[in-house]
Amino acid sequence: MSYIPPHKRHSKDPAKPSPVPDSLVTEFKKKLDFNSSNGYPNRIVYSGDSISKWFLVGSNGIEAEVPSYVKFEPLSSDSVECRKGVKPSVLMHNNVQNANMNIGESEEQRTQWLFVAEKVEEDLVLAYERAKTNMDEHHVLKLIARFGKIFFYGHQGGPVFSADVPTSYLQLIKSEVVPNHGFSIDLEKETYTVKVSHYTRPNTTINCKCSLKEDGRLSMYKAELNPVRHLVVDVSCIDKNLDMRLMLAAKRKMTALTDKEISNIKALLDSGTVDPNVKGGLRWPFGKALSEDGYKVFESCHGRVTIYKNQTLKLKVKETDRFNERVGIGEIKREVSLRLKDLNSKLQEQNTEKSCVLEMLRSTLGSIWDLLHCDPYLT
Repeated sequence: MSYIPPHKRHSKDPAKPSPVPDSLVTEFKKKLDFNSSNGYPNRIVYSGDSISKWFLVGSNGIEAEVPSYVKFEPLSSDSVECRKGVKPSVLMHNNVQNANMNIGESEEQRTQWLFVAEKVEEDLVLAYERAKTNMDEHHVLKLIARFGKIFFYGHQGGPVFSADVPTSYLQLIKSEVVPNHGFSIDLEKETYTVKVSHYTRPNTTINCKCSLKEDGRLSMYKAELNPVRHLVVDVSCIDKNLDMRLMLAAKRKMTALTDKEISNIKALLDSGTVDPNVKGGLRWPFGKALSEDGYKVFESCHGRVTIYKNQTLKLKVKETDRFNERVGIGEIKREVSLRLKDLNSKLQEQNTEKSCVLEMLRSTLGSIWDLLHCDPYLT
């Protein structure tokens, strides 16, 4: 299925068939309200002409509808992905055991990424053309592939991508994927990120990247706005244990802050204390999560990151402990993503030949496809 919100449609975009029942299409359309704030700062920002799509790839390639060998499997009621008591479901092969046994043995299954490459190539090129039009020196484009699972909440909304993966998958990445794909460690680091907003700009999020001083206090070394997404393609991979998200986003440096504002934000961060016993890894004294001039902490995150690289890709393995101050919800996640360096550089060149892009995309997705398998972990 592909869907572009009405305010983002372009007359030249081709109409494409829906691969899922109309009920799911309708719910997906309702879900894609990227500009609603619901009283909270937007954590996700989309460009005005962004492309957002979802489709399913199975044994026969891109499916025009949910095939008979696929079923909706509900998660258990104690899953962290449950929302207000609503259990999500995932698309799964009717015979998961046999499907997993065949992975790596069937040439048809191993070439499924070719169908995905052909499906996304046109949108990828278009997204880069649009993004480059609005680029400035403070924007840096990144093309990322993420691994996780796509959830369906029925009448509560359409497909939702979760980048959380099981611990066993991290172990698989380190023990097999890294050595077998020529990766070597590039960087290991511990990160603290504090998200703040100002009451005069409730929909603007400032991501404060921090290191630790000798006294255990935070020291901000970088301030960024939330990335702007230009393309998001979610792919349900029926013959794999994991699904995939391909995303083009622009990192944005924070350049509009005055010296006084920077000083106020740093003072706010300086009042925080590292505490491994609390969610998010950071603690603020009562009433100190709000500065006198109106800046307020609404999310804190402690992360441990290992970055691997080979000639064309960067592989990031990240474990995060996050806490949202506004809603009082914390979560621990494990994430694996790939930064597609060479393909990103090629797509930013002028007058890039589409045949060259498609060939690089096929090669890159071939490598990604091997990373979409782990021990079943959905219960």
